[in-house]
Amino acid sequence: MKVKFLAAMGLAAALYSCDDQTTGIGQFVADGDQIEAFAETYPVKTATRTLDRVYSRSSTAYLGKFTDKEFGELKAGFLAQINCPEGYKFPERLEKIDSVTLEFYYNNYFGDSLASLRVKVKELETPFEDDGTHKEWYYTDYDFSNSNDWTYKSEPLGLKDYSAYDKTVSDSIHNTSDYYPSISVRVNEDFVNRLSEAAKEQQREGGEDYFKDAQTFINHVFPGFYAEITNGDGSIVYIEDIWLRMQAKYWIKNSAGDKDSLATTYIPFAASKEVFMSTNFHNANFDSQMQDEKGTYLKTPAGLCTEMTLPLQKIFESEHYQDTLNAVSISLPKYKNESESKYKMGTPSYLMLIQESEMIDFFEQNKTIDNKSSFIASYDSKTNSYSFTKLNRLISRIFSEIKPDKNTNNWEELEEQHKVLLIPVNISLDSQNNIIGVEHDLSVSSARLVRGTGDTEDIKMNIIYTRPKLH
Repeated sequence: MKVKFLAAMGLAAALYSCDDQTTGIGQFVADGDQIEAFAETYPVKTATRTLDRVYSRSSTAYLGKFTDKEFGELKAGFLAQINCPEGYKFPERLEKIDSVTLEFYYNNYFGDSLASLRVKVKELETPFEDDGTHKEWYYTDYDFSNSNDWTYKSEPLGLKDYSAYDKTVSDSIHNTSDYYPSISVRVNEDFVNRLSEAAKEQQREGGEDYFKDAQTFINHVFPGFYAEITNGDGSIVYIEDIWLRMQAKYWIKNSAGDKDSLATTYIPFAASKEVFMSTNFHNANFDSQMQDEKGTYLKTPAGLCTEMTLPLQKIFESEHYQDTLNAVSISLPKYKNESESKYKMGTPSYLMLIQESEMIDFFEQNKTIDNKSSFIASYDSKTNSYSFTKLNRLISRIFSEIKPDKNTNNWEELEEQHKVLLIPVNISLDSQNNIIGVEHDLSVSSARLVRGTGDTEDIKMNIIYTRPKLH
């Protein structure tokens, strides 16, 4: 429905609440008393899309398995390397390294805190270096366990039965503010002996120093490992820190200097952004969501997103090719969570709207939101919806690219070409709350949105535009 803003105050309110960078299909400059302002709405078509793979480069690793009656089975494992501090030196007069653990620390998890799962850690047979040419390693569908690119030692590096809530730790410790839950995997004796020999080699006269930097350590001592779930079901842990912790013994003199004694120290090496880490997910069985005629879905990790077809033809044919688009916005209502699951998934905090053709480059090249081709909306619990604004910049950019006219007859093809995706993401902010980083949301979450048919106004695009008065 088209509405003319007749009152002067109404006109001012409409214009000054619009985008501060008005753009349009047609561009013009006019005095305030020489323009007319209008509002119009267009129905928008939405649908559910599967995302079989997403770019998962993240500082968080995920581990576990959870089966849900609505979304099927979700399984997560990860491959990681350990960083060696540059120029690291072991204590003088080292006796040996007598035990080593791999420790996976987490503050959050999804699912049954008491569910028992077993993690198997496999050591890589040969080293590798991430030189930036293998983007596929960072996609969630990449199978490190079965790919021919990776070979592992026959003996597991370690096995560990665990639950997200560690029942071996007392409740009083669990409730302390400095408690940091972890899964601690004791590694096999062969690895401990190899690590011990490499450490003592550093102290031999003329010996090789395999701890001088991360790549030397990776090439000669520990190429990396893959952690996977081999038994159990019920939880996914969100791992924030990974440590290789060594218990070492070395000789020291007593205070009188006449007797040697053994001292014990713990030496931690961490996984860090300087070395490789990637999580892979298996997530399937989305038939019921794809067939839902009233809703579209968001599901993370590596699951579902919502596709939106922009009503480009209707906008153009409504005589807007001579208008300035002052504001374009879309609100996406969310249905109440009606899942019957005992462990209800959270709601994605942020959605990114981006053209499908630009999605891959956006994540692989670590781009950020520009409010021209990519936009962010946060979930508003008060309205139970996500709202995007400033989309006039996107619409105008598309029209400037396709340069349509009254004779354009391939609108269906053009709208297909310029579809946008609504993708759950996490964002990073600077001290001024500017968005400086965007990555796929890999936590366990979901939402069911109202579906737009493109014919009714279940989902609608709201446009405020201006045009010169005709004299």
